[in-house]
Amino acid sequence: MEQSSRGSSSRRSPEELGFDPGRLARLSSVADRYIDAGSVAGVVTAVLRDGAIAWLEARGRREIDSGAPMATDTLFRIYSMTKPITSAAVMILVEEAKLRLTDPLSRYFPEYRDMEAYVGGLEPPFRTEAATREIAVRDLLTHTAGLGYGIGDEHPLEKQVQAELWETVARDRRLTLRRFAELVADLPLVHQPGTHYRYSLAIDLLGALVEEVSGMPLARFLEERLFAPLGMEDTFFTVPESKRGRLAGVYARGDGGLEPVPDPPLLAYTEPDAHPNGGGGLVSTACDYLSFAQMLLNGGRAPSGDGRPGARVLGPRTVAMMMTDHLPPRVPGWSSPGAGFGYGGKVVTDVTQLPEYGSAGRFSWGGAASTLFWVDPAERLAIVVLYQIMPYVDDLSLDLYTTVYQAIER
Repeated sequence: MEQSSRGSSSRRSPEELGFDPGRLARLSSVADRYIDAGSVAGVVTAVLRDGAIAWLEARGRREIDSGAPMATDTLFRIYSMTKPITSAAVMILVEEAKLRLTDPLSRYFPEYRDMEAYVGGLEPPFRTEAATREIAVRDLLTHTAGLGYGIGDEHPLEKQVQAELWETVARDRRLTLRRFAELVADLPLVHQPGTHYRYSLAIDLLGALVEEVSGMPLARFLEERLFAPLGMEDTFFTVPESKRGRLAGVYARGDGGLEPVPDPPLLAYTEPDAHPNGGGGLVSTACDYLSFAQMLLNGGRAPSGDGRPGARVLGPRTVAMMMTDHLPPRVPGWSSPGAGFGYGGKVVTDVTQLPEYGSAGRFSWGGAASTLFWVDPAERLAIVVLYQIMPYVDDLSLDLYTTVYQAIER
């Protein structure tokens, strides 16, 4: 086990932050139960309340073969936990009046002016009809643009996305995000814009939009406008060579125990390319992501560590907008009781429908390798749980979250 308080947030005792310390310490035994059962190799858990870290701990191993211990500065592939960060980047541009949420995507990428939507067929060319309206920026933020993803879905169009988009992207590291946007526009929509929630490459596409509108490479925009102000020194699309030894191994649960899972060709975590993936390409640490989570709790201000207001990254009303449900009422495709979707993450709307702890307004999202974070403004609480199991499972995360909530005394 290793405990540390690395990062911009200060460290205070659990008692000072309203926790029963004995109950909060159950986090260790819950993590050990999964490690001892061979369900995970190791895990890092971080808990922040009232602007200070109450708990930060690493358990188990970073890598099974080498036996390297998990550490609090271990680097994790956070996959779709990239999406809230890219969404925040979009909102920075909205605040600067460089784009509007209601703007049609074709304002920036003319290829999207005359889209077609899927009607039927099992193989290309599919039967399609003209889109009834254009895709708006806010459709991308809420996965209601009608786009597919090409990952883990048997819909005929999803197979085409995999074959014609992702395989092309994976083959060419020089392919730009501008070209990526063009390739997406060549494909039909799965649904008419605004009519369905469908988890999609929409926020991947927003990464291209950030580049187009800002005139800066996505990685540099994120570094200058988010990571540097937030003190996120260990968050990047391509892991520097000097830090690659800190990457956690990724595993799958098999009949014979945990089995290594190679990185997909699509994501170049250790090799730079021209199309950083704004929907799932970042690597980060618990402390770095906790800084992003605290910024959301702070209404857009970075953590300072000394009690004084930190740098302003977003306005408070912008953060409130991000963490508000923007899904149309009873929209088909959304299947999370008691919750809706904000800009880049899930938002709790009715706690009576939740199967776990939480408060109205809780904002959260996870990643394909089983990383997960929650921000609970009502409890002044942020939790980050990082381990690397594919495909996604949240059994350990939910048990750790239960353990945090049951330890709150005031």
